[in-house]
Amino acid sequence: MAIGFDLGANAPTGVFVLHAAVAAFFLYLGAANAAAGESLGLALNGLIGAMLVAAGVVVARITERRS
Repeated sequence: MAIGFDLGANAPTGVFVLHAAVAAFFLYLGAANAAAGESLGLALNGLIGAMLVAAGVVVARITERRS
């Protein structure tokens, strides 16, 4: 399936890295919220980051099976 760009020879790793990069951004936002004393922002952004990493693992496994 053509998606508009090529992830290279190791597509599952590329998919996971993409999810991990976005998750790192949300974890950074969570750290910034923690520094400002906002515990709800820390919890929500940390949860989003963790779910993105978990989704990245699942999608990478699906991509590996399909290729």
